[in-house]
Amino acid sequence: MKARHLIPLVSVFLCGNAMATETLELEIVTANGARYSASRELGETFESFDSGVIRGEAPPREYKAIRCDGPWGAIRYSLPLASGPGYQVRADGERLSLQIVEHAVISADRNIEAMKMHCIDTEPKQVVRSLLKVELDRGSRESRQVVLANGYRLVYRYTP
Repeated sequence: MKARHLIPLVSVFLCGNAMATETLELEIVTANGARYSASRELGETFESFDSGVIRGEAPPREYKAIRCDGPWGAIRYSLPLASGPGYQVRADGERLSLQIVEHAVISADRNIEAMKMHCIDTEPKQVVRSLLKVELDRGSRESRQVVLANGYRLVYRYTP
């Protein structure tokens, strides 16, 4: 039986900012208790990021849609659209702009169900509403908790 050589694992910790990563962490709790969290690393060349809807535990809801000019007349179909909180981050020199947004869906499900004789092309529309805008100084650590007008509770941490 051959002897195996064990190589010790060595961890090297660098001091200072040589390997520091600029990070933005968000935690959002909605009025009904749903929790969303996101983390984004930002580098020196970072310009902008749009998260879209932060994925939660529930899958996107299916909405009804109808197209009237199908080969056999009206065609009903489903369209999955997510709703919930999201964020946008933009770099502007030595500042970061953090915007918390809410993605919502304007549904036409009831109108589609009511269409029996007349057909109008109808599908749900996704809208984005701005809830909060925060200016952050790059290089200055910041952590804050904010309750938004729609009932969301936001906790954000920025680490340069």
